[in-house]
Amino acid sequence: MATQLILIEGLPGSGKSTIAKITDEILNDLGIEHQTFREGNLNHPADYEGMACMTYKEFNELRSKFKKHLDFIDQYMVQKENNYFLAYDKIKKEIGSKFPNELLNKIIEYDIYEITLDRHIQLILERWTSFVESALKDKNVYIFECCFIQNPITVSLLRDNSPKEITINYIQKLKRIIEPLNPVLIYVNQNNIEKAFRKVVEERPASWSDGFMYYYTKRGFGKENNMQGLEGTIEVLKSRKTLELELLDALDMDHIKLDNSSYDYNKIKKEIVRNIDNFLKN
Repeated sequence: MATQLILIEGLPGSGKSTIAKITDEILNDLGIEHQTFREGNLNHPADYEGMACMTYKEFNELRSKFKKHLDFIDQYMVQKENNYFLAYDKIKKEIGSKFPNELLNKIIEYDIYEITLDRHIQLILERWTSFVESALKDKNVYIFECCFIQNPITVSLLRDNSPKEITINYIQKLKRIIEPLNPVLIYVNQNNIEKAFRKVVEERPASWSDGFMYYYTKRGFGKENNMQGLEGTIEVLKSRKTLELELLDALDMDHIKLDNSSYDYNKIKKEIVRNIDNFLKN
């Protein structure tokens, strides 16, 4: 059976976004019906971006605290069984300043990537399960950037400094869920992590690099290992890569490891075409 899911992973600055774009172009050239979801897509079918989730108790506490905004809360909150979801990022983009700041700041505390790890994992596993059930019906091919390995590592290791076994177990559960789609993972590698990350820091706005380095050095793994600034961030990235490469071996799934150290995307495209062709055939 041909793959229905192409996962693209790698460190920041490795070229994931460009590789996702190239893979999208390849499938277009082959006439294969597909959908591509890049990092940060608010409509991602298997992940949550800018989404808050509350328990029944938390939802009622919010309503009690913000009684003047009850109409707003009830308009946008979506109940699914015992969970209450609010897509605050999407709503903010739609209504702008009409979103009360004090309410927004409180809701952000319940972002799915900020709640307890156990609850986060449960919600993400359920999300992926629903996606797989839907994908098996529509038969499309999906291209996902970074949500299979990067996001679980971010919340379990970088945020919480959880034991490595928890991170590996989390991702192995995801792998079992997606197995019916015959996934293939494209891992984008850079031989020189420091050079690649310094390049992306120079290319992106300071607000991005400041926020990124804060997360990597002031939370979880980075904080407990006393990492500081750019150099500390690079050390955390090295530790993250070690875990990612270990996962590639442990997951026992089809994968393509691309060396993108030279950023030669013409060469990379040929390599992807050569490697992925077999995975796209029935």
